[in-house]
Amino acid sequence: MDQLASHSKRGRGRPRNEFEDTGSADVFRRIARESRLDRSNAVPLWVQLKNAISDAILKKDLVPSARLPSEQTLCEIFEISRPVVRAAIAGLAAEGHLARVPRKGIFVSVPRMETNFLTSNVSVHSDLTARGHNVTSKAFEFRRCEPDDAERQVFGIPDGGTVVRIGRIYYSDGKAITNTLISLPGHRVPGFENLDIEGQSIFQILKEKYGLVSKRAERWFCAAMPDAKVAQMMGIQMSVPLISIESIAYDPDDVPLEYYRAYYNSAVARIHVSTTGVNN
Repeated sequence: MDQLASHSKRGRGRPRNEFEDTGSADVFRRIARESRLDRSNAVPLWVQLKNAISDAILKKDLVPSARLPSEQTLCEIFEISRPVVRAAIAGLAAEGHLARVPRKGIFVSVPRMETNFLTSNVSVHSDLTARGHNVTSKAFEFRRCEPDDAERQVFGIPDGGTVVRIGRIYYSDGKAITNTLISLPGHRVPGFENLDIEGQSIFQILKEKYGLVSKRAERWFCAAMPDAKVAQMMGIQMSVPLISIESIAYDPDDVPLEYYRAYYNSAVARIHVSTTGVNN
């Protein structure tokens, strides 16, 4: 009996990818050679694997709708256990990179159209950078501390719990544009306050170091006047009106992951909103 006939007689059961996805398996063998999962690294193996596959998807080495090899094949390619593979796949599926199709397998998702920073977890600073502006930052606070009332309410932190708080002033082409305060639930980011975060994205650190990603964000805006401390840090007069931004980012399980509070100076850059398909 030839291989195709044998495959057709397997009947019902789990899909078998080894025979049908030789090309995909070759891509993963190349990923394994290039990524070289490091068991001595403090980053968990499943996070390393998830990041390696995510990078391959972003670089188009794995194209949309491509089917992954079976879990067993991935275990053999990367020389890791099945729980590690399953955790990586679950993380990628939660981020929207992979999609499970019952009785057919796991596929690279077809990318969705990106939205602007008002309706996604992309920051205003990333938006400005993409438009060619020089965005820099300076930290004024970075520590683990007791939560304030707002942080305690957002994260549901019990007595004795902590938050990691990061305060930064962002500049666009040398002009202060935002005074930001980012809070993270302390129990989810052990040792975060000891990391070097200079010039790095908080979301990228959360992904690479802790395997944490945000799936969605809720944001609120209102007019506000700066107090003396905010005005001094931003180098503006207290009479300059600002936009107060409050945001909560949620992980794939809809648990609050990041609490963001900021004062935004629209005199430096206006906030742009684009809408389509609006019906009266």
